[in-house]
Amino acid sequence: MNFNLIETLEDLNYLNNELLLKPYVGVDTEFRRTSKDNMRLALLQINDAEDIYLVDTILINDPKDNCSFLFSDSVTKIFHSCKEDLEAIYSWTGKVMKNLFDTQLANAFLDGQYSIGYQGLVEERLGITLDKKETRSNWIRRPLSDSQLSYAASDVEYLIHLFIEQEQALIESNKLDWHDEDLELLISTTFNPLGNIEEIACNLTKLEERNLLNTFNDIVLNIAETEQINPTLFFSKKNQKVFIRLALSEGSEKTFKDITSWRRELISDPINKLLLNY
Repeated sequence: MNFNLIETLEDLNYLNNELLLKPYVGVDTEFRRTSKDNMRLALLQINDAEDIYLVDTILINDPKDNCSFLFSDSVTKIFHSCKEDLEAIYSWTGKVMKNLFDTQLANAFLDGQYSIGYQGLVEERLGITLDKKETRSNWIRRPLSDSQLSYAASDVEYLIHLFIEQEQALIESNKLDWHDEDLELLISTTFNPLGNIEEIACNLTKLEERNLLNTFNDIVLNIAETEQINPTLFFSKKNQKVFIRLALSEGSEKTFKDITSWRRELISDPINKLLLNY
């Protein structure tokens, strides 16, 4: 597989100016994380639909303003499961990305698996099997091996193929705004995490709460089937429990304001009717 190594600030500046002219790019990262708050970006992989670039972020430890394409409103950045990539790039740049597309999230909006990996999605959608043997490599150590570099390049090789197919399917099913809203929420909660609200007191008996949650889950499954979206993406069982406890303690109107507008539109009527009995 052909790729271009970017190892100097001058080359990164030139690449950045080229990428700012692109409508979209596929992006992935390799990093080392030793704790929740200790992350170091080791490699930034980019596919612009013509070439693949591997930016050595160990050699270029301060990109300055030479990666502004990552924060551009005009360039869509395509990731697969982008949460840790967001954090890794933030650790390198000190900035939060915007204008993203996530192929894992899109797959769940199109009735696919909720947490399918990139290799699994490429195999499922494109029939191509990717090598996984460098998944747990030491990406900080230099020099990187040819095997590591080829693996890193393959992680962005098919992102644009997936994006083009998925974006069209989301547009046709009127779900692209849903995808974008969920990504905005993910970005917000990644850098401004919510407090722990799982252990909200519940005045119901365990049996009453279990029956209420079972009915809630039936509603979720029915709507998810109708809308052809993954039910865990729509409303996971964990979030159902948090929602019910909040609604019973603070009122459903306030609780509905805390979820995305597309979820609220789909579920507010049946859940309000359900809660009338409690």
